[in-house]
Amino acid sequence: MQVSLGTIQKMVETGELIAWKTRGGHRRILDLSIERQLAKRHELLRHFCSKKYSVLGIFSSTEEIESFENHCKTFESQILCHSFLDISEALMAGVELKPEIIYIDQKVNTIDQYHLLHQFNKNTITGQIPILIHQDIIQASPELSQNPAVLSPFAKSKMYGYSNSLEVLENIIQKALVEKML
Repeated sequence: MQVSLGTIQKMVETGELIAWKTRGGHRRILDLSIERQLAKRHELLRHFCSKKYSVLGIFSSTEEIESFENHCKTFESQILCHSFLDISEALMAGVELKPEIIYIDQKVNTIDQYHLLHQFNKNTITGQIPILIHQDIIQASPELSQNPAVLSPFAKSKMYGYSNSLEVLENIIQKALVEKML
């Protein structure tokens, strides 16, 4: 199911998964309840694959914007891109537009990326929106969050890392949208 142990435990407690405990205290989950959850996720994914949704993107250059928007045109889903070079404008637009996904390009200055993460996560509207950010920033954030000079904390549950390849981006966007719905 690609979720954490804590998420599974919450799903059992809320009744989303049917389970029982062994004498040793271990949970055993009924296969049928897992199949139901996977079917539910699959249906949500199909729904989003056929839906038009908006992405707010923050970029370092117009060339990066063009590359991203051209790549999004190849997706099965219809994506409405709202692209920004200025981080202040992007922050204001995030609250106004309420996109389904926020995308921060890997070539945006690292300090600006942390500033964006902090501001998006602290706002009540944008704090609920999944953020796609390069995996190097996510991997670096545990050490950096120990430093009081760095803006923290970051809502890891709302962050999705991507690699340099735009080829997998559609799958990451769809995963973030499905998890947002669950």
